[in-house]
Amino acid sequence: MRKLSWFAWIVIAVQIFFAVIMIAVFSSGESCVTYDSIEGVVAEVICDTAEEIIALFLFMTVGFFWAVTNLVLGIIAVRRRKKRANNSPG
Repeated sequence: MRKLSWFAWIVIAVQIFFAVIMIAVFSSGESCVTYDSIEGVVAEVICDTAEEIIALFLFMTVGFFWAVTNLVLGIIAVRRRKKRANNSPG
């Protein structure tokens, strides 16, 4: 089995980090309190909607940063490969 380079370990660590963040954002608990009056029901619906919008925004933001990070890591990998190919004898 081939030994992984330090760059491969960085890529793996970044992927695990973002996967954990996405799972944490997706499974965030609810904090809305239910009340018995009609105002409480309306407040609960508003609170639930706001939490869903915030969770979606956070999920999409983390996804965007994940994609940008993968793009940067991909560019670095391609540049490293070209540099390694130019330095090889032959």
